[in-house]
Amino acid sequence: MLGLVLSAPGILRSFQYVSYGESAPAGVVSLSCDGKVPGTDLDLTHWTSNDTPEALYADTSTEIALKLARARLNSGEYAEYDDAMVVNNHYDTDGVLSVFACTNPEEALAHYELMTAGAEAGDFGEWSSDLGVQLDYALSALCTDDEDEGYAAALARVPALLEDFESDSAGAAHAELWRDDWEWLVAAWDAFESGSAPQTLSEGVGRIMLVEQPKGSSDIDCTVLHRALRERGVCGHACSGKACSRVLKATHDAEAGLWRYVYEKPGHGWVQKLVERETVPLADPAKIAAALSALLGGRGGEDEAASAPMAAATAVWQAGGASGLSGQKIGWTSTWVEAPPQEVMRALVEVDEGARAAASD
Repeated sequence: MLGLVLSAPGILRSFQYVSYGESAPAGVVSLSCDGKVPGTDLDLTHWTSNDTPEALYADTSTEIALKLARARLNSGEYAEYDDAMVVNNHYDTDGVLSVFACTNPEEALAHYELMTAGAEAGDFGEWSSDLGVQLDYALSALCTDDEDEGYAAALARVPALLEDFESDSAGAAHAELWRDDWEWLVAAWDAFESGSAPQTLSEGVGRIMLVEQPKGSSDIDCTVLHRALRERGVCGHACSGKACSRVLKATHDAEAGLWRYVYEKPGHGWVQKLVERETVPLADPAKIAAALSALLGGRGGEDEAASAPMAAATAVWQAGGASGLSGQKIGWTSTWVEAPPQEVMRALVEVDEGARAAASD
């Protein structure tokens, strides 16, 4: 447990890491940051089924916690939580920064934009700012196998990290935590924009964006993808009806004339309630799988069909499954298929309402 005395009068909060699935400690006033922990008195989270107050709600848990800090320090609200225990059940950038905003509200408010950008990079894979991405890399580097210890190490270093990133040195004093990842990301972006990367991004059908790449290439980095969507005006902040709601990743085996597909939501798509971004429509993975398997069944490559015979056509397109920061995976092909991307996207738009363009488009 970390007890932190704040400079703001009357506020003394402690932090306790709670293992995932466990409840908050009984007998004390508590608030949950980022992870939704059963038994807390106040939710400060964007996780599904949260009870975060509407006046505080934001797209990231970090910004929710910053709004609590602003409401308390500027307006005197929420004083009943001045000595609350702050709890979270997992380590990530949004979690660390939201805990810091609760335990050090005055200091955190001085870094509002940087902390928000760091949380967006961590939870959504977004490239809101260079410093935000670098802050996410730095905090991710401090995570250990023991998440409780990771929190202790990270929270001890957050004040210096924030000051360093917002100083003239722009994070140089902590470069060992973020520089290698950052240089790799910049190189990946430069290759993508120059056309020398194997991946290409193009507008698909409806509100699907199409990523194509040759067999054997690495998947497109989620942060590169977000920046590409942003610069094309179709990221989550696009005006109503223009934001990408689905991403179809198509891998091409040109020699065999076959394709493999992964169908996903964009990076912010797992959050069901959003304020600044357009909410991504829910999908029906089972319905999509049935329709796409009917289209693709019996058209797969012989190599994989022979090694893993499919009992039914439904095995061609699998439903559901998480896929990290590139979004929640809606479905994917379990084998190589002949159908080209345009045919697959037309079928997806027919069966998936969330992939269709708005009526005003």
